[in-house]
Amino acid sequence: REFERGAASWYGPGLYGGSLACGGRLSPGTLGVAHKSLPCGTKVTLHHRGRTVRVRVIDRGPYVGAREFDLTSATRQRLGFSGTGSVLTTR
Repeated sequence: REFERGAASWYGPGLYGGSLACGGRLSPGTLGVAHKSLPCGTKVTLHHRGRTVRVRVIDRGPYVGAREFDLTSATRQRLGFSGTGSVLTTR
């Protein structure tokens, strides 16, 4: 598979307990990503600094800048991702 570079950020604290656009509620252990246009439930593989995680689109966003993905806090931790930056993705 070919990988594409996508701008990413993350979210979580302060939003825990809130509803997700694709159903369910956000918790500290929720794995997934927010994306503006991919259908809910679409599986996405993310790579960052030698780590890989496969998660589903569970929410809409990000709405800041030209970012493609918003990672949940749990997804961010699995990838060792900090703040904002880029990740490699495949679908």
